[in-house]
Amino acid sequence: MKKKLLSLALAAAALSAAVLTGCSGKDFPVTIGNQTVKSEPKNIVVLDDATADIISYLGYDSKIAGISNEVTQTELGAAPAVGTAANPDANQIAALKPDLVFADDELSDTAKAALLKKNLNLIKLQPVNSLEALKTNYETLGKLLGGKSTGLKNAQSSYVKLLDELDKQKRSVSNSSGAAKPTICYLYTSYNRLRTVSKKSFAYELMSYTDCVVIAPDNGRDENAETSFSGVTVNYIFYADDTTLNAIQKDPDLSQCSAVKEGKMAMIPLEELNRPGQTAIDTLKKMNQAIYSDTSTPATTQPASQPASQPASQPASQPASQPASQPATQPTTQPATQPTTVPETTAPEAKDVSADYGIKLDGLSYEKGNGSEYGDDKDSVNIRAIQQRLEDLGYLKKSDGDVTGYYGDHSDQAIRSFQKNNGIKETGKADNATLKALFKSDAKKA
Repeated sequence: MKKKLLSLALAAAALSAAVLTGCSGKDFPVTIGNQTVKSEPKNIVVLDDATADIISYLGYDSKIAGISNEVTQTELGAAPAVGTAANPDANQIAALKPDLVFADDELSDTAKAALLKKNLNLIKLQPVNSLEALKTNYETLGKLLGGKSTGLKNAQSSYVKLLDELDKQKRSVSNSSGAAKPTICYLYTSYNRLRTVSKKSFAYELMSYTDCVVIAPDNGRDENAETSFSGVTVNYIFYADDTTLNAIQKDPDLSQCSAVKEGKMAMIPLEELNRPGQTAIDTLKKMNQAIYSDTSTPATTQPASQPASQPASQPASQPASQPASQPATQPTTQPATQPTTVPETTAPEAKDVSADYGIKLDGLSYEKGNGSEYGDDKDSVNIRAIQQRLEDLGYLKKSDGDVTGYYGDHSDQAIRSFQKNNGIKETGKADNATLKALFKSDAKKA
């Protein structure tokens, strides 16, 4: 059977013309380019969480036979996990006998080759950088999974329903008094730097339904570019995780803005902003409640709730219980145990800092010749993160321009030096064990 790769990153017009090929009045076959889906798919595997969200919203989730670890939507949890989106288990996927496998840019070249070797039909949708692109993806998935007539109608009505739900929320919070709209932004960390979502992203489109002024660059794809928040006024901040929160609190400009000082911040994982189905509706509700409801901030914002709850409970319970029980037990137990336990707990535990660099280490492994200079594929982006970490530890020099995304001689030598200093066999290959050691907080510097 011929290996197939159905790449759907096409212009909307060309895609429409291709998909409508086939016998009039019948849903299948559906033809895309030179590939044909002959009958309605019964089993599919979805590695991309954003695509999974659309499929679920279209009502085709019963077809999902397997998912990646990144597909964490509760309603899809019954399907078995087949590994990460970057490096799924090709054998496990093949055993599910899927008609189609949906992936995204995270899929590594090695994993893609393994899937194609199994004669699986691999599909990658175009990135959603506008509502028009989202509409194309809805229609494409509708046609592929439900047919070029029935499926298309379902996709079009579902897309309209999604926008109606989002618009309904926007109308509910719109201010018609002429008062200035709140200014908001979403922040996450990448390459150990603070980033905002780009205007060319679904996340930005979703945030616009808060009826706020959204702070975002025209194009956020350049991860190496410096981001300055000097002179920026932010009334409300959404952030991706605790690492981002720490970076916000350390930023000299953001730490002084009203949002931080007044505790008007809420954590929303980045993936929730990029899932364009039911998750988008639920996430918008969270954002609007946080921005417009005085009672929602303490419930959704860790910095505001922690200080309030901890001091309230600790002093009340400890003095009442400790004095009664401690004097009786401590003198006999503490002297015996303290000398041996205290020295063991003084050393800080090494932490995984990979999230600071925007890289997921599961299953990753690279060697000389991988990646491409300044490429925007997942492997090149991951290699840039590895090179940035090597630079931060002193194994690469910024002046040499080695943070490019191509794993060349300099990267090979830097990895060898790191392996030598950290007691790892010197191979020059950034295998998974080496990467986990590299992104530990206690990794030895050059």
